[in-house]
Amino acid sequence: PLWGWTYYRWWLANRLIESAPVYMIAGSPLYAGWLRLLGARIGPEVVLGTVSLRVPELVTIGEGASLGNGVNLENARVEGGRLHLGPIDIGAHACIGSYVVIEGDTTVGEWGHLEGQSALAGGQAVPARKVWHGSPARERGEFDPASLPPRPAVTRQRLHWERLCYGAGALAVAVLFFMPVFPTFMLIDWLDVEAIAVRPLLDDGSITAWQAFGLRLLKFFVLALPASAVFILATVLLSALIRWAFLPRMQAGRWPVHSNRYLAKWLVNLIQEASLAVLHGIYATVYSASWYRLLGARVGRETELSTALGVVPDMLTLGDGCFIADAVMLGDEHIDGGWMSVQPTVVSRRSFVGNGAYVPDGTTIPENVLIGVMSAVPRNAAMQPGDTWLGAPPLHLPARELVAGFAEHLTFAPSRWRKLARGSVEAFRIAAPHALVIAAGYAIVLDAMPLAEQGRWGAVMLDLAVSGVLFGLATFLFVAVFKWLAVGRYGQRAVPMWTPFVWLSEAATNLYEGVAVPWFLRYLRGTPWLSDALRLLGADIGRGVYLDTTDFTEFDCVHIGEHSELNALCCPQTHLFEDRVMKIDHVRIGSRVTLGPRCTVLYGAQLGDGAQLGPLTLVMKGEGTPAGTRWHGLPAAPWRQAVTGA
Repeated sequence: PLWGWTYYRWWLANRLIESAPVYMIAGSPLYAGWLRLLGARIGPEVVLGTVSLRVPELVTIGEGASLGNGVNLENARVEGGRLHLGPIDIGAHACIGSYVVIEGDTTVGEWGHLEGQSALAGGQAVPARKVWHGSPARERGEFDPASLPPRPAVTRQRLHWERLCYGAGALAVAVLFFMPVFPTFMLIDWLDVEAIAVRPLLDDGSITAWQAFGLRLLKFFVLALPASAVFILATVLLSALIRWAFLPRMQAGRWPVHSNRYLAKWLVNLIQEASLAVLHGIYATVYSASWYRLLGARVGRETELSTALGVVPDMLTLGDGCFIADAVMLGDEHIDGGWMSVQPTVVSRRSFVGNGAYVPDGTTIPENVLIGVMSAVPRNAAMQPGDTWLGAPPLHLPARELVAGFAEHLTFAPSRWRKLARGSVEAFRIAAPHALVIAAGYAIVLDAMPLAEQGRWGAVMLDLAVSGVLFGLATFLFVAVFKWLAVGRYGQRAVPMWTPFVWLSEAATNLYEGVAVPWFLRYLRGTPWLSDALRLLGADIGRGVYLDTTDFTEFDCVHIGEHSELNALCCPQTHLFEDRVMKIDHVRIGSRVTLGPRCTVLYGAQLGDGAQLGPLTLVMKGEGTPAGTRWHGLPAAPWRQAVTGA
């Protein structure tokens, strides 16, 4: 049962496993070794991208299988007040595409293929040598292993050398990305002159110890703002230096996974992942396009880029005025049968790719095309300029909602003043998270120094432990205060992108994702306290709600009834940015509703009491699900219809 002893053991293990920086070894043979240590049964020659597992000991992956990026093996979910665990069995030489969700009690046969942006629900099985795709996954055809070149032979010496290279590369990147810390702290020490010292005030009794801690925190936050800018700039330049000094430009083609070309591609991805921890705030700002250009991508003017995943920069071209929303899997490499293929990915002028969409490599999206939220992109020959596509498999929509009535300088052609104003707000939002961490670090260490000088090491450890917990709570309160002061209460509205409300709203979201979530809320996932924290931000959440997700933005527009269950990666999406207008509305989820892994409910939708959504399900804008019904798919369809179609 939920909240029982078995659930607690699973929850604790899950939180501890998620705290490990596995992005440093994803895509390398070291990752398979790590998962074996956790209990997963993984055969030789398995290639794993950024794969997440909920219960590793219930996962079996056969020899020579390939799993892409953003694959979620969700063999633990909460449904009906109980934790359900189930095995996942992936056969030899199977291929699982990127952005796939697989629940427990599922199997994929030998040479079975599950294509990108698909969902395999509990009880489903992909037969051997079959190709399945979509949400819910359905058979699309046969797979012939002879269509792949023979897997190249590899010597044991080569395997040992590769493991050494991957380990050394991960260690080197970790060390190199620590180097920008030194000029950052040198600048703070230079700015921390005697005239603004806090210690003399504490020594002469003018202030108390708590007042001294608060003054130090405020002082170092101010000093850390310019130092954080140095830290970020140094990280950007270091990333570019490593990228261009040591790694060749990627070319279109096919290479074995045991090749120097694959190793070079892995290192480029590692640089992007390692820099993301520092440069998270750059994404979805006026600075993101320059960052991608620096890595080798060709990005047009007035293009908006958020947190795109799986990017191979040398292979990416974005035209003028494009919009790439959050968490788009954008042109990642394809690995199958021991071979990596990389093809150019092009998004043409003024096209829009929605949140969580999947754009496979080799795609060319024509001008003014809209790819909907969580959608897979159709084959190139199927797309025409001005098209709208939605779902997985993708459906062509004859028309789409257009937002009119806003001047061009508020959407696609901002003035220089608006660019400067937005850039200033976003510069603060980029620097503030680092400044907060640095300030807290200084204040905590200086507070513990007198105890260390007295040799009271037990007291030092206790002081640091308590301070760490209080720091996490303080980061959350900082974000909450910023949200209420800068944005206030969210409500239904439509606002063009180049206006102060949008900049401040995005700043609040960025601080939430970059400060509150990693330092505090991520550890509350799956506990009753996450609901309490989100209520402080404005969310309307009933009693007994289970939340295994922190994917919220406009908190006041989220309404969740009592005893509902939102599993991992679910998102009540309360805004969209089509036509560069931020459209906000409420999402209403009734009581005792269950959302499977990676479900999204768009604004204006309403889920009736007792409704149930299967994995990777999208509820469209303004739609409603009647009470007690079951739904599944991209877009959502009645469960019986969806399963019969499988």
